[in-house]
Amino acid sequence: MKKFVFAFTPSPALDLSGTVDRIKPNEKSYVYDEIRSPGGNAINAARILTRLKIPVIASGFLGGSTGEEIKHLLKKEGVKSSFIKIGGHSRICVTVSNKSDHKQTRLTFPGPHILKNEKQALVRFLQDQQSISFLIIGGSLPPGFGPDDATRIMKVAERKGIKCIVDSPGPVLRKLIRSGPFFIKPNLDEFQELTGTQVKSIAAVRKAALPFLRRTPYICISSVEGGALLVTSEGCFWGRIPKVAIKSSVGAGDSMVGAMTAQFFKENPAADDVLRWGLAGAAATLEKPGTAFGTAERIFYLYTKTKVQKIE
Repeated sequence: MKKFVFAFTPSPALDLSGTVDRIKPNEKSYVYDEIRSPGGNAINAARILTRLKIPVIASGFLGGSTGEEIKHLLKKEGVKSSFIKIGGHSRICVTVSNKSDHKQTRLTFPGPHILKNEKQALVRFLQDQQSISFLIIGGSLPPGFGPDDATRIMKVAERKGIKCIVDSPGPVLRKLIRSGPFFIKPNLDEFQELTGTQVKSIAAVRKAALPFLRRTPYICISSVEGGALLVTSEGCFWGRIPKVAIKSSVGAGDSMVGAMTAQFFKENPAADDVLRWGLAGAAATLEKPGTAFGTAERIFYLYTKTKVQKIE
């Protein structure tokens, strides 16, 4: 079997989004333009990887009728999947956008409790795989599946020579980075939490990131001076998305991870080009309403409009 990316979302979600004229407290708000999408950081990255023709399998703990709908929606998009079946019901997350200014209200639920035998099934699945080149661990952790469990998964991957990519909230990232992932992509708030600092400028963020290069060769921090900073052993690179009409921020960071992973999947990509593709992926999704994602054609076009510079 040819090599592929294994995109693992511990707590997948059915993302339900729509638009309202405006939300009024204590009153009914009528929602239109409903979109139902498979969700979760690594699942979203897998959706972008599929668009970019990179072999990927989306996975996670999935259960109930909501889980079946998530699988169905992924199949409609052509995303291959192999989920760990659980007794609980997968979660639903809701995003409602105001029509006038596109400001969003986002409701994220914790997800079902993961049992010991369900975690063991995941470990066995990974141990049996021979063709995974990258493991993406993306998203929040559900009840019953903590950082120690995620670390165990990373250790299984490390023993098999699989490179790990972590795109998780700050508290989770702070523990998982000890295992030396290949690539992380925190936003500025998460990076500040990771480092215990209040760094904001390109120079300060770069300096705070450099010590992590001993074990993590690629560190991308978004929302730095209006752009994203990629810190690597090749050097540091900064860029911002091209000018687009932003309709929703949902999934933009996940799209960035997916587009960058697509470049890592190719041998020896140039670091500045990795960032350039990531910014194009984010921009393509920012243009879409609700939980919709950018297309490959749009990513390719925005790549030609994206500029990245080396920070000396």
